[in-house]
Amino acid sequence: MSKLNIALVGAGRRGGGAHLPVIAKLKDIYNLVAICDIDEEVATRYAKEYGANPYTNVRDLVDHENLDVVDITVPGVAHHAIACFMADAGIHILCETPIAVTLPTTDLMIERAKANNVKLEIAENYYRVPRERFLSKVIEAGVIGDVARIYRIFHEGGYHGMSMLRLRAGGEPKSALGITQTTPVIPIIDRMKRNHTSERWSLGFIEFDNNATALMVYSNVIHARSLGRGQTGISQIDGSKGTIVGEDIYVTPADQLESGARGIAYRPKRTTIDMDGLDVLETILLELPDQTVTWENPLKNYRLPEGRLAVADELLSIATAILNDTEPEYGAARGRQDQEMNIAMSESGKRSKETINFPLTELTETERSSHESYEKKYGHPIEDIEAGIDTFFPRH
Repeated sequence: MSKLNIALVGAGRRGGGAHLPVIAKLKDIYNLVAICDIDEEVATRYAKEYGANPYTNVRDLVDHENLDVVDITVPGVAHHAIACFMADAGIHILCETPIAVTLPTTDLMIERAKANNVKLEIAENYYRVPRERFLSKVIEAGVIGDVARIYRIFHEGGYHGMSMLRLRAGGEPKSALGITQTTPVIPIIDRMKRNHTSERWSLGFIEFDNNATALMVYSNVIHARSLGRGQTGISQIDGSKGTIVGEDIYVTPADQLESGARGIAYRPKRTTIDMDGLDVLETILLELPDQTVTWENPLKNYRLPEGRLAVADELLSIATAILNDTEPEYGAARGRQDQEMNIAMSESGKRSKETINFPLTELTETERSSHESYEKKYGHPIEDIEAGIDTFFPRH
């Protein structure tokens, strides 16, 4: 199998820094040939570390490299511009989350990828972590029955949160209700170097077409794990037969159903193998009286720490799609849907808790505000791809 030539665009971003060591591990799949970042020092430093060519703008990158795939980790407002440019050049795309900031810019990406027969995968990695992969198998095995309600309180929110709610509900979103509040906080800089002077808090309630419902509480300060926020998150999935709380699976023995129906908590067991001094996750196993559910790490031969498995998973998803001419596992359609849910919750909050039904059929005030803010900041309409390229990666 021939390797794929890959370039990373946006090395200075936190996502870029997380992707590079994983790409380097996937030597049987990828040749890391180039690193692009608007900051020349960043591009040069990472290029030297990983034996790649440095670039400071994507035009030069595309002109001088023979690329199969690009890994886009630039700020979210630039996703659509870089992705459309790459699609027009016939280069397959792995793009960080969210797919784009609004549905019109999302649709630009999807349309350009389709027109150029380019694979487009979105690097949504929350559901790809081993714990969530395992819990998906538990639900699929019918251990807790049909999912009825999902609670994700003080965990990830926004786009990531909506992705997890949709996944666990197992249905299509029907409506969203959002409650929002903004309060001041002392000026802080979080672990991802983002500035915060206010906390934008939201509560979202989502209904799905299979009668499942979901509740989420989120804020930018919770997400940043700053000021003590988000230290005691709640993740609970209620089913018709049992419940999952965190990693504990509660099952009620049949002989106790009519005498209190108290669930017994079963905690999964993890097994690891020593690979050259690194404990590599091998399996997550749930042993119940009447059945066993096992998740096996399909990437253990890459000798990756558990925290990097999700990134490897998404990188392999786009590679498999390219090499086998199949669709990526997550893909642009799911990426669009999760952003649509996120936008709807925000819009509901803006409309004084009005319920928003899916699908969204017109530009929301949330999106219009994003477009106006973009144009005011950068001096051109957000749909102007050519101007967007030069804004984020200007020629020197």
